[in-house]
Amino acid sequence: MTVLSRYVLVQVLRPMGAIILVALVALLAERAIRVVNLVVGWRGSVFAVFEMLGYLVPHYMGFALPAALFLGVFMATARMSREGELDALQAGGVGIWRYTRPLVGLSFLLIALHMALVGYLQPYSRYAYRAAVFALTNVSFQTLLEPGVFTTLGRTTYLVRELDDGKERFEALFLYSEGETGDAVTISAVAGRIVVEGATRPVLLQLKNGVQQVVPSTTDEDRSQRLPSALTMRFREFTTDLRGSEPIGFRPRGQDERELTLDELFSLRGLSRPGIRAAEIAAELDGRLVRSLSMPFLPLLAVPLALGRRRGRRSYGFIVGVLLLVGYSQVLQTGESLADDGLAPTLTTLWLPFAAFALLSVLLFLRRATRVPDPARGAVLDRGFERVLAWLQRRQQAGRA
Repeated sequence: MTVLSRYVLVQVLRPMGAIILVALVALLAERAIRVVNLVVGWRGSVFAVFEMLGYLVPHYMGFALPAALFLGVFMATARMSREGELDALQAGGVGIWRYTRPLVGLSFLLIALHMALVGYLQPYSRYAYRAAVFALTNVSFQTLLEPGVFTTLGRTTYLVRELDDGKERFEALFLYSEGETGDAVTISAVAGRIVVEGATRPVLLQLKNGVQQVVPSTTDEDRSQRLPSALTMRFREFTTDLRGSEPIGFRPRGQDERELTLDELFSLRGLSRPGIRAAEIAAELDGRLVRSLSMPFLPLLAVPLALGRRRGRRSYGFIVGVLLLVGYSQVLQTGESLADDGLAPTLTTLWLPFAAFALLSVLLFLRRATRVPDPARGAVLDRGFERVLAWLQRRQQAGRA
């Protein structure tokens, strides 16, 4: 790597790292409010807040990385152009392409990082976040349980007469749970203990010497028939979950297409699985690939937009660049939704916008690298902007009057 390449990369990586840090802090701060409300609502620990926010980092990094690359290249190029460094490089025989070449190389390295994020880290972290929510709502049962006090979680009410200091063993349990279909379960036990097996497993109650009674629901169709009798069972040892029914752990990973890795999506291309249609798999796979493959074209778009006009009073490159990036992101998001619903193929909704974005970036770069900017065209933009600004000021003054 030459001295010039190292210098250009350092100038870009500094603002890029700062932008990634600021973006992560801003995005996590917005989500932290909901996480804190969830944890406090279930009386979880502070450690649970940081754990769940950590699971969200790969998700937000996938959004922040392309934006940070574009803004980092734009800011570094604009500064070097404004301070005359690019003029000195061009006077020494270094053209725009030679300046941009290490940035394109950096973007190819970021493709691998972005694919690792969206293809492997995000599916596992998204599943871990959902499993943590499941574990939090179960483990918090121990923090809420108090001896001699009725405790209600969801549709289940608990009462224990005695509870040890570690909140693991108890005596004289009463449990009443009502299912979504109207079935009622009542359990009483002499003693028992609480067992936590893992993040994706439910909290278990191991009970001794008790009685379980199940009363089926009575619907309108059953009123003309004989009412079902309650089922009563005595037990010496009985293991149940917090609802008084058979323990059911958190679902396995992969029942949502966003929890599948790139390898798994490739293997399922054109196929379907329970709960996931083939169109959803294709939209998820192509959406990830399109976003990752867009990275090399971001420097080609940022460099010509950052090179301001020497005699112009204003530079519109930043506004145009942000509008292009936001619009491109919205088009991809809409296209992925259409493909996910099976309304259009991914070739039309995702790959066609990708090709248009790539072509636009290449054409803008080639135009800036091979042609001398026309000052008269910039003056037309200045006059048009000033007319719009004057019209808005007149409207504002008229509104005040």
